[in-house]
Amino acid sequence: MKKIFLSTINNKIPITIGNNIISSKLLSKHIKSKSVVVVTNKTIGKIYLKKIRNCLKNYDTKVLEIEDGEKYKNITTFTKIHNYLIDNRFDRDLTIVAFGGGVVGDLVGFVASTFMRGVKLIHIPTTLLAQVDSSIGGKTAINHPNGKNLIGTFYQPISVIIDTKFLLTLPEEEYLSGLAEVVKYGLISKPSLLSWMNKNSKKILSRDKDCLGYIVLTSAREKVRFVSQDERESNVRAFLNYGHTLGHAIEAAMNYRNILHGEAISIGMLFASMLSVEKNKLDIKDFNLIEDTLEKLNLPTQIPKQIKTKNIIKHIKFDKKKQGDRNRFVLLNKLGSCIINDKLKDDFLEKMIGNYRS
Repeated sequence: MKKIFLSTINNKIPITIGNNIISSKLLSKHIKSKSVVVVTNKTIGKIYLKKIRNCLKNYDTKVLEIEDGEKYKNITTFTKIHNYLIDNRFDRDLTIVAFGGGVVGDLVGFVASTFMRGVKLIHIPTTLLAQVDSSIGGKTAINHPNGKNLIGTFYQPISVIIDTKFLLTLPEEEYLSGLAEVVKYGLISKPSLLSWMNKNSKKILSRDKDCLGYIVLTSAREKVRFVSQDERESNVRAFLNYGHTLGHAIEAAMNYRNILHGEAISIGMLFASMLSVEKNKLDIKDFNLIEDTLEKLNLPTQIPKQIKTKNIIKHIKFDKKKQGDRNRFVLLNKLGSCIINDKLKDDFLEKMIGNYRS
């Protein structure tokens, strides 16, 4: 079991990482209130709810199960959770446990930041994507039809507990989706991770225990490094959005259905890499390594045929990272070195998306 800390101006958040570490003893170190609400989804609940309930048997614990999927990360579900907390007369002496993947974490984090103007929050992420990315850093959000994560807050949990054993029951497509965010760290900050993933793709796909421990711990450390420098994403934390401008536009264009977040980000990262070759002279050998690694990890690289290019451009215009009318793309100078380019016009992007699709 490893413990790292995310230090911000006002917080020092412990992040505990290990295999099969969830226990009453561990949870009691972080939960000091009597009242606990676990919010999870029905998929996770079927497998692990009994175990979590048993670990929380010394608390006044209630459980709320919500629907599973990105399409439910909306104002309706947000209101449903608030109504549950209000109907059960919870007060500020409440700890909410977000037990699930990125959708649960983003939603529940937003609820915790707004209920009674803020109650204690613990993340127990169960998907690879949530363990390596979304549970760390304090971002909360819900989606809007025009764009992803347009409504939300920055709100830090009191603890993040990452148990890699949960990954063994993760559906294959969800596991692969999470790998895209791991690849991202190899592109923007740790090239040795990208090379390692390329060479060890078969072991990664088999969910080798040591591989899981390495990619989760390495990714968490990289995420902590970025967030500790720039909690509110005014500077270097924006580099974590590599591939997300196109990726989020693809998700929105598909109404958050039939594509997973990591799948869209995989496509977006390769597109951003193509732009980096075009605009920043990224070495074509690096581009080929990126494409080869994504393909070895069974991640998609093609924009879904049913999405029209003009629809993608429309959703890029609602990207939350925009400043004024300027599109903002994170690009690579070389592996491990990023810049933000805000000079890419719509007609250029439309042309490049057309080239990418062909």
